[in-house]
Amino acid sequence: MKPSELTIEAYPDKIQARLEARNRERARNIPSSINGLARELVFEDLKLWRIGELKVSFKGGDSELHGKIAGVASKWTENGNITFDFGYDENGGSFRSWNSTDRSHIRVGFEEPGYWSLVGVDSTDLSIALPGEITLNLSGFDVSLPSNWQGVVLHEFGHALGFHHEHQTPALECDFDWNKLYEYLGGPPNYWPKWKVDHNLRQLQSGGMIYSAHDKHSIMHYSFPAWMFVTGEDSPCFTTENLELSETDKEMMGDAYPFDEELIAMNDEDRIANLETLIELQSPDSSAREFNRNHLEYYMQFS
Repeated sequence: MKPSELTIEAYPDKIQARLEARNRERARNIPSSINGLARELVFEDLKLWRIGELKVSFKGGDSELHGKIAGVASKWTENGNITFDFGYDENGGSFRSWNSTDRSHIRVGFEEPGYWSLVGVDSTDLSIALPGEITLNLSGFDVSLPSNWQGVVLHEFGHALGFHHEHQTPALECDFDWNKLYEYLGGPPNYWPKWKVDHNLRQLQSGGMIYSAHDKHSIMHYSFPAWMFVTGEDSPCFTTENLELSETDKEMMGDAYPFDEELIAMNDEDRIANLETLIELQSPDSSAREFNRNHLEYYMQFS
């Protein structure tokens, strides 16, 4: 791959700005530990959906494209206790269409630049995405499908289910050549400032995540060209492009969305307790508090 061909996934600036503002507000007045757990671990756990069904809508594209995306994305749900409802109409052969006030859990679009998705329940947080705004973008898929389209769909729906980039796992720090990256990604076609390079490529901190051993075969692991690493093709983070779910992806999906009734009940109980604590600590006019209140009301239906 020539350096000039490399475009890396990133949120639009407006989405990134909203996420950063939400994260600041969410952490305000919250201690480092919540009910005996690290604050960031609680935040990350609450990004996962409750087991059940997620509604998906499409803005643009035709039924043939929607069917292809639905078929591939649903490979995730074969390994966990959650399903995607694409609103398929057997009579008309059509799928759920987006509308301007759409509150579907995942709203797929093709107009924004690049490939990206909000992570887990962030797509229902009104401080990040208003009704009708796209939450998962597959740029240009409605014009033509890239050769790696199935891998892209699996990767982005992995984010929508609450999974982060594997190359940022706390289990291993990739030996990126940062000086080269800052110089290259600061130019076309990305034009990234240093903070955006760090946000998308730096190792995530372990305090806020449950993670497996580094899995370079994960669908959530980018395939980077060798020149990006100090040790080139010998880097533990160098891999050919992954187009299918790895065995570890499947295991993590099962852990995140279990079938065991006792585990489901334990997750519900823990999340209800953590949401109640957060609500007590957050200021009454906080948008983060309002989101947590709505989240709690949803969970209380099952208690």
